[in-house]
Amino acid sequence: MNPHLVLPHASWPDPAMQSQITAQLTLPALATLFGKGQRQSTPPQPWLHWLQTQFGNAAVAPLTLALDMPDAAPGFWLRADPVHLHVGRDQLSLQDARTLDISQNDANALVLALNGLFKDDGWTFYAPHPTRWYLHLAADPQLTFTPLDEVIGLNIDPFLPRGPNAMNWHRALNELQMLLYTHATNDVREALGKLSINSIWLWGGGQWPMPALPQQAGRVVWSDDDIVQGLTRASGGDALPLPLGAQDLPARDGLVIVDCLAAAVRANDAQAWYAAWQALEQHWFAPLLAGLQDGSVHSVTLSAPDAGWRVRTDASLRWRFWQGRRLPF
Repeated sequence: MNPHLVLPHASWPDPAMQSQITAQLTLPALATLFGKGQRQSTPPQPWLHWLQTQFGNAAVAPLTLALDMPDAAPGFWLRADPVHLHVGRDQLSLQDARTLDISQNDANALVLALNGLFKDDGWTFYAPHPTRWYLHLAADPQLTFTPLDEVIGLNIDPFLPRGPNAMNWHRALNELQMLLYTHATNDVREALGKLSINSIWLWGGGQWPMPALPQQAGRVVWSDDDIVQGLTRASGGDALPLPLGAQDLPARDGLVIVDCLAAAVRANDAQAWYAAWQALEQHWFAPLLAGLQDGSVHSVTLSAPDAGWRVRTDASLRWRFWQGRRLPF
């Protein structure tokens, strides 16, 4: 058994705050795996870019469309995910749908309103999932869109659509924001103490049906992430749900995408990020270290793409007296 754990968002966006958070962490199993393993520095990569180097450069919208709407009409599809824009003193920052508690009824009502607004423009919105919305166009708009994960918590202005017709799209986004701001669904949400869904984020565009990816038959990937599942299936691999911990991992080699850190970063919740490291220690690092020590695990690889490190550890770690324990922070 040679699991490869991948840890998205293993670095906190603010390096100074990361130092404060990690100074209080005690993670003895991770310190052993990292300190006594064969470490490799890698160029830091955004999570989506890393995935595409592993599976092929596929557009996200068609990938997840295959899961959500496999009978979708041909054409150009964008993710049009619901978001909350927070109005700061001099900027708009974004909070993504995974933190907004959106019901399917919310999604259906808002998408119906959007389709009414753009019925004469050739734009058609769909919400097959509460947090995954889509925009269908007849042709590629020839614009550059920024992946959602790269914008969360930041000023959105530098990341708005770019290209020859971008200003028309910016105006359309302003119109839909005004529509959403005044929609009765958001009145109800705010009365319940929820954040409003006051915009969408366009990203991940590509043609449907999607071009074939390089095939990796037999590859096993454990993940609850919709993009990872889509990539795995499109490349001929076996996409399986993420177990609760290493003790529930079948004795098979493969990628294990453990994304509890990512949820904390998306929510800008430093306390949750701290707690996620503790959970990783308890449910993943400690059991895998025990497996190396008793021989049930032959090797463990840990990768943190955005943090720029990778380490492989095997049963010989017990003889590496010259290598001390250390954490990757």
